[in-house]
Amino acid sequence: MLVAVLGAGIMGASIAIHLARNEVTVLLFDDAGAGSGATRPSFDCLDFFTGATSDDMRFRSEALHYQALCAGQIGLADAVRKTGTLRWSTKLRQNRKLIQAARMAEALGRTVEYLSRNDALILEPNLSIVGCPEVIVRVPQEGWLDSVRFTKRLIDIAVDTRLTHCIFEKCKRMEPLNHGVELWTDRTSYFVDAVVLAGSGGISLLLEEFACAPLANEMLEVLTLLRYIGPPIKHVVFANHTHFRANEHSLVIRNAFDRAGIRDPGVAIRAAGESVSSVRRELKEVRFEDFFSVQIGSRPVSEDGYPIVGRLPGLPRMFVAVTQAGITLAPYIALLLSKEIAEDASCKALDPFRPDRFIW
Repeated sequence: MLVAVLGAGIMGASIAIHLARNEVTVLLFDDAGAGSGATRPSFDCLDFFTGATSDDMRFRSEALHYQALCAGQIGLADAVRKTGTLRWSTKLRQNRKLIQAARMAEALGRTVEYLSRNDALILEPNLSIVGCPEVIVRVPQEGWLDSVRFTKRLIDIAVDTRLTHCIFEKCKRMEPLNHGVELWTDRTSYFVDAVVLAGSGGISLLLEEFACAPLANEMLEVLTLLRYIGPPIKHVVFANHTHFRANEHSLVIRNAFDRAGIRDPGVAIRAAGESVSSVRRELKEVRFEDFFSVQIGSRPVSEDGYPIVGRLPGLPRMFVAVTQAGITLAPYIALLLSKEIAEDASCKALDPFRPDRFIW
């Protein structure tokens, strides 16, 4: 069986290695290289706590467990940094949502810690925690992933099996046939048994001619990076709308401001400056350089916020696997979807995420 996987980010790489483990030959397409696209400019948080429902939170938690298992299997256990997360809000409505999520996690048997401001400052002495939040939630199972290194290792191992072949071309068009799918790039065409759309960009355009509803919108991801030489910060911090984490000698900040027009470099730089100012207020000892860099990327977001995974309705040889939470979910989704493809089966755990839940 020959399967084309479009996109060599963390999702495409995960699918490639899991298909290879099922003895499926893979053509992995991406003209930008491994770990590019939505993976490189990602905040990289490993997170189950933001699951909207109990089932969603359970699936994310299982995915986190598998993420660590997968990293160990490829000899990259240190890429999964289970540093824990600290979350708080000084706004009443957001604080209530935080407590509701914590209770839902506890009902699933997950560990959640409720901290006072003083408790949190013992764990993270360089935080200031302005505004005196009513409660601070710590989730010890969470953390962050060195996603680009993880993605590249997945691809290297998949290629080493001699069942995965990287093709540095962009797919321009697809045509489903009776016994497979024909793909066209700028250079040539390929005939495969099945296709998996695993990249964030261009999926809707590729599917337009098949009268499919738009699967996902592109949400801009803006990261601010700067050199940090202050006291270490171990946790990923979600302080109101300010999200940041430390990476060796760098500080990574997720821009939580309005993304409208953010592709304008001037807007991006102003927004990044506001993010840096927000982080300054959350730190006691501020020691980082004034110079910062900005990364702008995009990630797919479905109308309901859940992943879109599985066979496309009316297109039995075409599959999709996209999610805004790819850093957390990609290996686990790949494990389940690759089995469906290789065995022509159906995995019940993926049923809530099928593409046919949208109007076609």
